[in-house]
Amino acid sequence: MKKFFAIAFIAATMVACNNSGEKKEETKDTTAAPAPAPVQDTTVTPAPAQDTTAAPAADTTKK
Repeated sequence: MKKFFAIAFIAATMVACNNSGEKKEETKDTTAAPAPAPVQDTTVTPAPAQDTTAAPAADTTKK
């Protein structure tokens, strides 16, 4: 009989502690995702890089 009362007492304690006594005002949702970053336009092609391994062209202007 003592085991029964011990188990019943533990169960009653768990049920009593599971209830929230005080209700707080709702707070803002801090788990919401931030606003998306602006989208970069990837359709614009940049100017091709200059070839720096080639020898410079000969100067054909008169001096």
